[in-house]
Amino acid sequence: MTLIADLVSLHQVDSQGRALRMRLESAEHFVAVQEKHRVQLVGRLEEMKSQIRQHQATAGNHEAESGSVKNRLETLREQLNQSTNPKQYAAVLNELKLLQTQRDAIDDLTIAQLDKVQESQGKLAEIEKLLTERVKVIEAGQTELKTCKGEVGARLSELDRERTVASQRIPQRDLVIFNRAADLYEGEAMAELVAIDVRLREYVCGACNMELPPEKYAALASNPNVAVTCTSCHRILYMTEVNSSVG
Repeated sequence: MTLIADLVSLHQVDSQGRALRMRLESAEHFVAVQEKHRVQLVGRLEEMKSQIRQHQATAGNHEAESGSVKNRLETLREQLNQSTNPKQYAAVLNELKLLQTQRDAIDDLTIAQLDKVQESQGKLAEIEKLLTERVKVIEAGQTELKTCKGEVGARLSELDRERTVASQRIPQRDLVIFNRAADLYEGEAMAELVAIDVRLREYVCGACNMELPPEKYAALASNPNVAVTCTSCHRILYMTEVNSSVG
């Protein structure tokens, strides 16, 4: 076989391997992303639970304070009923009014905190729903990943072995060029040299569609054991039998 034929064989094996590996990596990436979102939701869940506890504790403190004021009000009412001194009566009545206003304010604070508890519990329920849905997505993704590994694993190992064998037939210099292009273009290391008009000596790269100098065609047509690259994208060029016969 010629160098170009060997490179085409390597390209076919390499492309298949990269496609399978990309499929596997895509499945792994999907599960990893979903797991990251799950962790974020768990964090939001715990944060919301903490907020609820804080609101409940604050509401409890206000209720306790309101209870203390209530006890003081009851004591003052008894003193008011038993008071016979006008000055004492007025003083007790004034304190009674002030404490009642204070208690009303405390009760308003308590209600505000309880409203926050209810609001936070609603948000908590939404997060729990999202978390449940996310877990289902992760489980489905893990199932798909397991299936993918089962389908891809054996074939990928086989293709890796074939690639190793195919690579051994390529001179080191040309293999470096091939690997560089394959990494740069996600496995598309080679491109067909397309003859637009042979009579006018017009040729283009089948991958990047850039015009190629006639010398590229001449070099490739005259010696299939030399790797010729596109002047623009630097992929290794090859010709189909149709293009070869036209030349």
